[in-house]
Amino acid sequence: MSGSLSHIWEYLSIEIWEPLAAYSGRDVAAPPDLFSDLFIIADEFLSPGPTEMELAEARNDPDKARIHFLALRGTDFTNESAIVHFLEEVHNIIVDYEIPGFEDLYRRLLNNAICKFNLRYRLDDPFILRFLLPGSFTNLYAEIQRVNAGSDHLEGLLTDFEKAFDHFARTQDRADLKTCIAKASNYIEGLASATYGEPSTLGRLCDRLTDWPHDNMRDAIKNLYWFCSDYPGIRHGGDPRGVRRDLDSRDMTLATFLLLTSSVYLSHGMDERAILGI
Repeated sequence: MSGSLSHIWEYLSIEIWEPLAAYSGRDVAAPPDLFSDLFIIADEFLSPGPTEMELAEARNDPDKARIHFLALRGTDFTNESAIVHFLEEVHNIIVDYEIPGFEDLYRRLLNNAICKFNLRYRLDDPFILRFLLPGSFTNLYAEIQRVNAGSDHLEGLLTDFEKAFDHFARTQDRADLKTCIAKASNYIEGLASATYGEPSTLGRLCDRLTDWPHDNMRDAIKNLYWFCSDYPGIRHGGDPRGVRRDLDSRDMTLATFLLLTSSVYLSHGMDERAILGI
């Protein structure tokens, strides 16, 4: 679940707008000025907005309104959130038409598009598009890859982790599980070292960072690093006296997720808005 509306906007003409315009039922049909209303609604969500001439044409000529609206691109909207608000506002207009079955059709078409393009949203009642967290995880990983671009060292460390993760998923072997956590730890340590311009341990690099919202956030990442160092067989021989039980896949999942998400603190190049997808 990662797709954004801005990236798939061009396909919505086929998936949503054309079927809406073609709607007809027993003694009912889509209003002839549908695209006029759509284009006028879109006005407040676009940057830059339409010209006064384009708006006047849309109000007075449904055919020109159709041309103007279908020519819009996802990048014409102010941001991703603007598209969300636009789609919700369209629902209000469709309800106002009071055409039997028209609202249900719009809801069904939008839901189908969310599923088809694996969008990072869920459509809730009464009609709210919810941003969902899985999309942000995917965006974070894309940001990590973007930050790595141009650094063979970081790309190599991340590739090592990806191969280790794939290997453990196939083998479910305990030794491969430890290797997977170790490679994630190596990557984050390498990322932090690249950020601060010198190699060091992740624990020391965390101490150098001054932008923590609270000391406990810093200590949480340091403690995770110390776990990787102290648990036998991950980064080092470790201390068996601290082991409470053998590791299993849930430990690998938590450790690698926490390590990779800590990259938002350990690199200055992360785009927070891109991660949120807004």
